[in-house]
Amino acid sequence: MNDEALINLSNRMKSDLFIGFVGSCRSGKSTLINSFFKLLILPNVEDEFLKHKIQDELPQTAEGKQIMTVEPKFIPSTSIELNVNNTVMNLRFVDCVGEIIPSSEGYGTDAEPRLVKTPWYSEAIPFKEAASIGTEKVIFNHSNLGVYVTSDGSFSDFTRTEYEAVEEKLIPKLKEMNKPFVIVLNTKDPKAEKATKLASELEKKYNISVVCLSALNMTREDANKVLTKALEEFPISDLEISLPDYIEVIGEDIEIKRDIVDAIKNVEMKYKKVKDVYNICSELKATNQFSDVKLDLLDASTGKASLVLDLDDSKYKEIVDLLLGKSSESRKDFISYLYQSKKANEVYEEVNSAILEAKQTGYGVSVPRISDMTLLPPEVVKKNGMYGVKLSAKASCIHMIAVDLESSFTPIIGSEDQSRMLMESLNSNGNDEELWNKEFFGKKLSDIVNDSMKSKIHGLPDKSKDKIKNVLDKIMNSNHNNLIAIIL
Repeated sequence: MNDEALINLSNRMKSDLFIGFVGSCRSGKSTLINSFFKLLILPNVEDEFLKHKIQDELPQTAEGKQIMTVEPKFIPSTSIELNVNNTVMNLRFVDCVGEIIPSSEGYGTDAEPRLVKTPWYSEAIPFKEAASIGTEKVIFNHSNLGVYVTSDGSFSDFTRTEYEAVEEKLIPKLKEMNKPFVIVLNTKDPKAEKATKLASELEKKYNISVVCLSALNMTREDANKVLTKALEEFPISDLEISLPDYIEVIGEDIEIKRDIVDAIKNVEMKYKKVKDVYNICSELKATNQFSDVKLDLLDASTGKASLVLDLDDSKYKEIVDLLLGKSSESRKDFISYLYQSKKANEVYEEVNSAILEAKQTGYGVSVPRISDMTLLPPEVVKKNGMYGVKLSAKASCIHMIAVDLESSFTPIIGSEDQSRMLMESLNSNGNDEELWNKEFFGKKLSDIVNDSMKSKIHGLPDKSKDKIKNVLDKIMNSNHNNLIAIIL
């Protein structure tokens, strides 16, 4: 007995298998529930007393226009613990009254409505009201999976148009409830071209999986297909996308990485359901970013999916060329770049902590390494009438000072009114880039300010630099931390 679909669905629903059957009246909901229990549920019930109890509680079915289900029915009345191939699950189905089709019989009239009892009110309420309330209550409060049952009109006294009117009213409501559900198209001949075509149209119209079957003559294969399709309507719980390792180590400042990340984000935002994993693969392939998109794992019972994205060698070379700043035509170019990067990294490691500290506090100092230190010759020293040996070391200690350099540009254009008009026109509204690119006297503001900054930096005399160094030398090598500065 193949119960894989039932077990997978139970695992996804954390062992609580509560399925609500909704739709229009006289669409075959009760018949479908009967078939489900006889094909999948009852064969797994070992307790004979419980099996007979469930059979007695199955909903009644009949042909014609007369409505058979007059109140919501829980099957069985209390959930049962079912053991299916050592997988334990709590199970219960709910049969809904169903939305009224006007030409059906048994709900009374608008003037004298039929009153029915529901589990949600102490007093009887009109049949139509019970049918409408029941659909929402069944799905929202009593189920974690919905089955919407409709018909093509091939087996009853109702037309396809009557069922369609109910679909257009109820299916959007079910989607708003944000719970997974599957559509069953109940038909006399599931293999007929007209029925299969309608199923495809419904699936495209509502973006919900549709299973075409005969509820009266449903097979075990049909039942498993409904559960399998229902699993695909659950959200993806975990989508793992693997990229080549060299893509992982670069940032989004590289255009190729940025395009790849954008492509992945777009499909992740667009598709949310397990059944959409195949669409995700197709759309990623269509971006032409990847040489291959492989579906490595799709586990419907957990909602986990894993994709492996490959890139061709041209992408790798393009990234290398971008990092080199030029086209690498030989191994020599690549090794030369790696060697220069190694040397640059050694310098950066030496001053990295000082740079970060200067950015945070305005002043940073790099700690010399042992390899940077030079031992001075030992010397005999006398202190307090005692003699000893002085051991000294010397090392360059790099100081980083963050100086707030200010640059200004003051174009003189005429009157005060003209100046105020210019000031208003310079209001960037948060778009600094536009202001930086604005030209004054044939030159961009960014170039004017940059030239002014450079002039101030290079204008500091070498003698002043030496004096600053000498002051820091004395402060660092003495026990006095006070500084008096006189700037003339």
